[in-house]
Amino acid sequence: MIRVSLKNRLSVGFGLLLLLVLLLWLTGAYFIYNLSNRSSAMLKENYQTVESTKFLIQALDDIENKHSYELFGEGYHLNDSLYQFNLAVFNDNLEAVKNNITEAGEADLIRELDASFQGYMDVYNSLEKKDTVNTAGFHQLVAAYMLIRSNIVALWDLNMEAISHKNSQVKNTAHQAFLMMSLIGTICFIIAALFFFQYPRYISSPIIQLTKGIQEIANRNYEQRLQFKSHDELGELAQAFNLMAARLHEYEHSNLSQLLFEKKRIDTIINNMKDGIIGLDNSNHIIFSNTIACEILRTDASQLIGQQAVELDRKNDLFSLIFKNACEEVTPAEKEFHPIKLQLDGKPVYYNQEIIDVVLTKTGEELPMNVGRVIIMKNITHFLEQDEAKTNFIATISHELKTPISSLRLNLKLLDDSRIGSLNEEQKELIQALKEETHKMSSITSELLDLAQVETGNISLELKAVAPSEIIRYVTNPATNHAKDKHIQIRFKLAEPLPEMHCDSEKTAWVLLNLINNAIQYSPEQSQIQVEVKQVNNSVQFIVRDFGPGIEEKYQQQIFEKFFRVPGSGQKGTGLGLAISKEFITKQFGDIWVESSAGKGSSFFFYLPLYKKRIINQYKI
Repeated sequence: MIRVSLKNRLSVGFGLLLLLVLLLWLTGAYFIYNLSNRSSAMLKENYQTVESTKFLIQALDDIENKHSYELFGEGYHLNDSLYQFNLAVFNDNLEAVKNNITEAGEADLIRELDASFQGYMDVYNSLEKKDTVNTAGFHQLVAAYMLIRSNIVALWDLNMEAISHKNSQVKNTAHQAFLMMSLIGTICFIIAALFFFQYPRYISSPIIQLTKGIQEIANRNYEQRLQFKSHDELGELAQAFNLMAARLHEYEHSNLSQLLFEKKRIDTIINNMKDGIIGLDNSNHIIFSNTIACEILRTDASQLIGQQAVELDRKNDLFSLIFKNACEEVTPAEKEFHPIKLQLDGKPVYYNQEIIDVVLTKTGEELPMNVGRVIIMKNITHFLEQDEAKTNFIATISHELKTPISSLRLNLKLLDDSRIGSLNEEQKELIQALKEETHKMSSITSELLDLAQVETGNISLELKAVAPSEIIRYVTNPATNHAKDKHIQIRFKLAEPLPEMHCDSEKTAWVLLNLINNAIQYSPEQSQIQVEVKQVNNSVQFIVRDFGPGIEEKYQQQIFEKFFRVPGSGQKGTGLGLAISKEFITKQFGDIWVESSAGKGSSFFFYLPLYKKRIINQYKI
């Protein structure tokens, strides 16, 4: 029999439901759209003409009264401006019905209306003043007026009949829509009801049998089997369960020699692994140690197995380095293990340590318990070599790039010099754009060089007594010039008097300028940035505060990592500035951090020790 998976069956069933729902939606949308179009057409085509006929009759009556008063002294008197207004209303509405011809015979009727109005005006213009107007002229004018009025009424009747007919069509369409939607809705309901009553039973019945079978297996009845057959995943589940039960039955009746064989195989696998592996029980006794671990510890496995790790910790520094964290209850942060360097076969080899707690739940118990630890000594020599090669590569490339970039900047400066030759506006814009890009390249190259120094630990610091005001003077001009493009005001606030700091003035100024430039980059135009310097206990603290979009709490620790940029910030950069700033500050025995909330701006803090306090501490050491 062809296998049809449960997924495919459900997909077909629910796909049919989806198709019916889609059909219901399309049918409803079609009828609603049709009804909307017909209603709109009825309003546009006929109702507007009906409205125009009302205005035509009103304007015609006022015009007729004006003529009657002038010729015969009857009706009411209209001034000339109101008379002209009524003529304009009549002509505008007559033009409107001419432009909205939708029914059969409507065009002929409108032409008759137009002709009768022209005839009426011709009769009026042909009559003389009222003292010479005779009875025949009066009847002729009235007849022309009545002809116009009858034509307008006929036009009104024609459009009202059309509205009535179209309204009947709309009702029929709505009735058809109701019947069609009801039919499709009934079909969807029947199919959904079948799914509701049949599929849960189809799926739950095998699961109930599987649950009972698992309970029997838990009671060590390994002869339990599932008997239902199904050509889908449930059938495969039954087969897998029966196979598992058979294997458990086989395992239950296996002998000790097979268990010993499996143990030897596991021991062989552990001994052939390239990482050093040491196992401890819950009493910190060593229960196994593979070959690599013995080479690292420079001892034999027979001298390790059964020994108390705490006692080995006291033998030498290498044993203490490996077993100390494994034997003591410390936090994960305190378990940080720096790479150790060993000489194996005359070559330096680096290892790192990972401690894994072995936790299991005994049969019949609910709470897990710690039954030991595994110490894994990972060989990270290859990774350290690659990291060192990467750092050297970055340093070399960055250093090599500085010379051509400097040459580019010099050539651009010469091109911009009027003594070389005049440039048009487009050329000046190109030169300016090249200057900006060259400046970015120079900044990135400098950051990469700083990063290389940080990673190799070769940061050159000239620590001395530095006045905080000297740092502020160093950054004031470049920061102010950078802020001019966005019309941002930078306010410097120095608490007086401030003692001298123990730091590298150039590196510290670089950090402060980097924080200010970041604040300018993320601040809106015409805003303000505050730079504050004050003494806090035995240190000098710098604060750069902006009123930009702020930083979400979940990103505040990550922003000091290399190459990290806040998602969605929309700003370009290498993501190295804050990482380098942190290294520069921490190498000067200070600290740097941020306080921020989304939408309320950010405040970056860093502090450096006082000069006298740092010197006193050095002498104490």
